[in-house]
Amino acid sequence: MDKYFVGMRVEVVGHEEGFWNSYFGVIVLRVDRTKLRVRYEELIDENEEYIEEDVAMKHVRPYPPESREVNYRMNVGDDVDVYDREGWWRGEVVFVFDGELMVYFHYMAGDDTEDYDMFPLDRIRIHQEVKEVAKGFAWSQVKVTG
Repeated sequence: MDKYFVGMRVEVVGHEEGFWNSYFGVIVLRVDRTKLRVRYEELIDENEEYIEEDVAMKHVRPYPPESREVNYRMNVGDDVDVYDREGWWRGEVVFVFDGELMVYFHYMAGDDTEDYDMFPLDRIRIHQEVKEVAKGFAWSQVKVTG
């Protein structure tokens, strides 16, 4: 079984300054030995065309399974992804209030800047990590509350 294939929906894992701990949905256009040609689902260029680029396979992961059913049981300390600025950004729930969550973002890796914002539940998913296994991929939710 090939790990990735043309037409597959995957996520590019942010690996450049300002994009750490972010995930952007893409469609695989071409598969090479060490990289993929992808088209972003949301990001467009100055000509209003979807951005295409080559991405090393180490910066790509399958699109995570749906996890929205847990959104209404999130607690302070949970590790989440928030949909904002055309992608998913990893953060931590710091406050729960009336159907919204305040999230602290981790994308400023190594920076002392604090970035907090409130988001409705429909823009939040539990953060999940993936690892390769013999028959594909295995997902695990990252939920840190006790």
